[in-house]
Amino acid sequence: MGSEREIPNIKMDKGTYRLHSLGLKGFGARRRRSPRRIRSNIFFFSAVLTAFLVFLLVRGTDATPVYAVKVGGTVVGYTDTEELHTEIVDLLVEAEGQATGTEVVLDCEITCEKVEDPPKDLTLCDGEELAASIRDKVSYLAKGYVISVDGVDIVALCSEEEARGVLADLRANYVAEIAGSGDKVIEEVLIKENVGLEPKSVSTDMFRNREEAVRILTRGTDKVMNYVVQRGDSLWAIANANGLTLEDILKANPTINADLLQIGQNLNLVVPDPYVTLASREVVTYTVSIPYSVEVTYDESMWPWQETVIQAGRSGSKEITQEIIRENGKEMSRVTLNEKLLSYPVTKKISRGSKQVPPMGSEDMVWPIQGTITSHFGWRWGRMHEGVDIGAKTGTEVLAADSGMVSFAGWNGNYGYLVKIDHGGGKETRYAHLSKMAVKTGDTVTKGKVIGYVGSTGRSTGPHLHFEVRINGTAKNPLGFYE
Repeated sequence: MGSEREIPNIKMDKGTYRLHSLGLKGFGARRRRSPRRIRSNIFFFSAVLTAFLVFLLVRGTDATPVYAVKVGGTVVGYTDTEELHTEIVDLLVEAEGQATGTEVVLDCEITCEKVEDPPKDLTLCDGEELAASIRDKVSYLAKGYVISVDGVDIVALCSEEEARGVLADLRANYVAEIAGSGDKVIEEVLIKENVGLEPKSVSTDMFRNREEAVRILTRGTDKVMNYVVQRGDSLWAIANANGLTLEDILKANPTINADLLQIGQNLNLVVPDPYVTLASREVVTYTVSIPYSVEVTYDESMWPWQETVIQAGRSGSKEITQEIIRENGKEMSRVTLNEKLLSYPVTKKISRGSKQVPPMGSEDMVWPIQGTITSHFGWRWGRMHEGVDIGAKTGTEVLAADSGMVSFAGWNGNYGYLVKIDHGGGKETRYAHLSKMAVKTGDTVTKGKVIGYVGSTGRSTGPHLHFEVRINGTAKNPLGFYE
């Protein structure tokens, strides 16, 4: 069409096309816009802006949702999976049911609520973290057989059979504990408190197995702490090392003999505070020895340290039957029901010498050993020290303080190895804690003769000689004879 201006061979790019599509015929072209056209453009741009805002809003609603998991109204964690808490609770309930051996239900409310406009720094829990948080807060109920004491629920078992087994074990264990040597018959074992057994729904925290339930009822706890007795142990030392008193140890172990601890013996270190009191009545029959008496006659032809057995003594015996009442193993009373004589004792008859030792000593005595006095005659440590202690090395010679006859040479309890010398006229000297003796009973010794050697036998804290002087049997201060 000739009226139109042709633009031959012009290649238009997209920018040029857009311009032309908007009604512009060239890059420098201009057209005056009418008011109507301006209003149309304003409306167009308003529509585009509105569409953009709607787009942003829709995009926001498509963001990942966040849920708050609550236990009893308290938030325990956040998750982006609404069903996760349900799966966790199902697993926890199943595990608790397996642990208690019974059917378990929740004892609290667990909810999952969507969080509107969650903060950007909110931390989501993974499955393990959420499970741990729920486990710490959740509680369960289960139907069990509850043992109560005086109306107070103490422990629950998963079945009636197990609960009744606990009560049977209480008695059986108690009988085994108090059974000992001798002819003993347990006549009766009772629980003093009012013990009940009934099915009810209780917290799963109360459920225990049979053995644990017995420990709780008899000791107040299912905690176990034992100690094995070692060489050199004493009850006092064991109690002190474990923060207990001697009374605590005896209360925790009512059947032990404190004076007869055995190496390897097991001691309980948990002081019991029992819920039940097991009371028993037992009848025990045992045999006791009846000691024989000694009848002494005197023979002037023999020395005082000499004697002859005319008739050997023999102990008698009798059978005793007693009734013993115990509570939780501790003996509360003992009554003798019967005594039966089995054999009479036979009196021991001896003839002992009464011949007097002639005066053999002198007014002057020699000091029995060279050494330092470490302890004097008199009161010491709350008791009378009836001689003097003279310190010296082991093996040092000990001399007879005066002439006389050896009335005793041998072992004598706390004295250890002891030599007694009778000097006649009622005077006697004693030499104790010897390591070895050089004389025997009946020997005649002269003043200054070696009668033994220093040692530390008997009740002694180190090598020394314990030296005594006695007049008519009464201990005198040895230093008084050397003034």
